[in-house]
Amino acid sequence: MPDKLLFGLMLAGWLALFHFLGNSTIGYVKTHSLFGWMKYALGISDADSHGLYIPWVVLGFAYWKREELLAVTKEKWWPGLSILLLGAVIHCLGYLVQQTRVSIMGFFIGLYGLMGMVWGWRWLAAVFFPYCLFVFCVPLSSETERITFPMRLYATKITAFLCQSVLQIPVIHTGTMLYDAKGEYKYEIAAACSGIKSLSATTAMAIIIGFLFFKSPWRRLVTFAAAFPLAVLGNVLRLTAIIVASEAFGHEAGQYVHDSSWLSLLPYIPAIGGLIGLVVLLDDRPRPQAAPAAAVNASPDTPPPTAG
Repeated sequence: MPDKLLFGLMLAGWLALFHFLGNSTIGYVKTHSLFGWMKYALGISDADSHGLYIPWVVLGFAYWKREELLAVTKEKWWPGLSILLLGAVIHCLGYLVQQTRVSIMGFFIGLYGLMGMVWGWRWLAAVFFPYCLFVFCVPLSSETERITFPMRLYATKITAFLCQSVLQIPVIHTGTMLYDAKGEYKYEIAAACSGIKSLSATTAMAIIIGFLFFKSPWRRLVTFAAAFPLAVLGNVLRLTAIIVASEAFGHEAGQYVHDSSWLSLLPYIPAIGGLIGLVVLLDDRPRPQAAPAAAVNASPDTPPPTAG
């Protein structure tokens, strides 16, 4: 790797900026460090906790692609300065309006431009994946209601249709709530059970699978776009399992399905199965050709061999 010292010095300055002037919301987290705020914000919610592991995932993929990355032609690329300045402007806006999430975006955009300045656009193209996974380092738990309310509505409507038309279980659908026919108990997809964690995990898996198995942009886009409907189907599966257990064995059984840690993995079944199906359906890798049958090297006039 050329220019390691140059990159290291520039990286140290970029990190220092966000450590000392990265966070202007001195409230729950009394620190000016962007990284201190991120550690707190990602750690207080299960929906965001995966962000603490994303840097290690990115480093793991970079190590896995190390031979490809080392083979990339590296050169100074001054247009990368514009990406660096864009990240700095985004951070300044986030700092002024006290939106630390915006500053996080500015940090990663600027770091991307910094690498481009030192090692060139070919390097940026080579590291775009796994670098794009850093988007999952932005905590979104406080935006759960805005992001997942449509998801909750779709899941409730599909579950109501499935129970009424297919399973013949009488339920009453109102908004994000389902009532049993007798009115004894209700089922609700609350904000805490909205599936934001499964949506984040499914989206991350879709990005990883799209870049690992496909080369064409449209196949990667289709794989990424499939994350939302697959996450909705996962919610439908879990809610349907709760309703079926309640109808068959009583409300306590439904509550057990709701509270069970291993049954909470049900939403990932459609996600994993659907993504595997997409890989099979959209696979564009060349198929190995069958070896031709060995030619028989014998003359038609040659008599067949006889036993000794």
